[in-house]
Amino acid sequence: MKRLFATFLVLAGTAGVACYQDDTLHPLAISPTKVFITDDPFPFDTVGSVNIYVTRIEASTSLDTTSQAGSFVTIATPNKSFDLLTLQQGATAFVGQGTIDAGKYAAIRMTIDVDRSSIKYADGSNAVVIWPYPHAGEIALYALVEQPLAVSATGGEIVIDFDVGRSFLYNFTGHNDFVMIPTLRAVNSATTGAIAGTVTGPDIEGNPTPIENANISVFGGDPSRFSGTWYLVATGRSDSQGHYQVSFIDAGSWIVQAEQPDLPGLAAAVAPSVQVSAGNTTHLDISLQRAALGSFINITGPSSVGFGGTVMLVAAVGDSNGIPEANPQVTWTSRNTAVAAVLLDSSFVADSLSKVQILGTGVGSTWIVASSGALKDSVTIQVSNTPPSNPVASIDLTPASMTIAKGDSNYFTATLRDSAGNVLTTPQISWFLTDSSGVATIIWASGNTAWIHANISGSTHLRAASESKFKDATITVP
Repeated sequence: MKRLFATFLVLAGTAGVACYQDDTLHPLAISPTKVFITDDPFPFDTVGSVNIYVTRIEASTSLDTTSQAGSFVTIATPNKSFDLLTLQQGATAFVGQGTIDAGKYAAIRMTIDVDRSSIKYADGSNAVVIWPYPHAGEIALYALVEQPLAVSATGGEIVIDFDVGRSFLYNFTGHNDFVMIPTLRAVNSATTGAIAGTVTGPDIEGNPTPIENANISVFGGDPSRFSGTWYLVATGRSDSQGHYQVSFIDAGSWIVQAEQPDLPGLAAAVAPSVQVSAGNTTHLDISLQRAALGSFINITGPSSVGFGGTVMLVAAVGDSNGIPEANPQVTWTSRNTAVAAVLLDSSFVADSLSKVQILGTGVGSTWIVASSGALKDSVTIQVSNTPPSNPVASIDLTPASMTIAKGDSNYFTATLRDSAGNVLTTPQISWFLTDSSGVATIIWASGNTAWIHANISGSTHLRAASESKFKDATITVP
């Protein structure tokens, strides 16, 4: 999955410690707390804006975020909407200001009004967003605070890092909507720095060229240990010139990884010990190399999907010189179709890549394997989310098979049923041809109907998928 983070910069002023003289209270000077908002590049090309309406930003000295509201103090009440996509590469927008007492704050929360928040596509239409419970009105989002945030009597700065790419998951449950699973962290700005540089990779002749839309991940952990033990801290993305910047990283040593998931012919690059110091930007240029010097097959793509949702994996196959083949022949399989199933077969090739749709059929984890001759590569897919209370239990296709004369068209219909046999009308249905042999084409599909045109002699299969279920029908062209 492509990634992005948005950052809220809180300049935390303080109410000073009071002293008594002649039984009269004389407070020390109070510095205002200022709040800013920022964002890194958004990963979805079809999204025009991500608007969040922020009502309050609060802090607490207690680790118990379930306590009553009285344990939190208000820093700012902006009551204003912000488009996260208008802010790039660490720039900030002013949100509001207030005052809080000096001290160490262990919890930070931001309250948003989801009725006034939205995601809009590039054409201005509204996307469907499933907000956290209670799904409407004001919702409190809690930031991860790894270390208590110290606010002195002279003021301080707190950054709330909102990872939008991981917080808004598209089509996670197969209904073409965004599911919000908030991912935020909070740091003291005074203790942070940034990592910035340029991502390059070889062109067809081996010359270095800027790589756009590379995912930059900053991890904590021991670089000498298995990467599965690392923990993700922050993310970024390279622009059209290959430049990236990940801001508000705590001072220390970090692991930085770069990859371009749309270019599996290039291997991910890892810088194991990148030093960040407070107030400074560490320059780190990253070069993505070919996946291998000789023959190879390499898969890239998301590592998780929701129950009933779909994701796309892509694979490149390299020749004996490590150059990606123009027309790779790849066979895709799932080791456990009860967890994840292959919806689109190896023949689907575009831009010198073999592409496959993976459907989450049950909660759990399994391996997806891509094979090309003697070459094999595999990735794990984690399927999460609880199945809906009344899920799709079966799909019937009418007809079950069809013979169509060359040049003619006809249609299939899908009927969805729950476990009791009741017909379901609301779940989304996706239609696929299981290969790209060209025997037939889906010329139109909407809801439970798909129109098919017969092109050349042969046979193929039409597949209807909804939530965790799918059904195939045979198409024969004499």
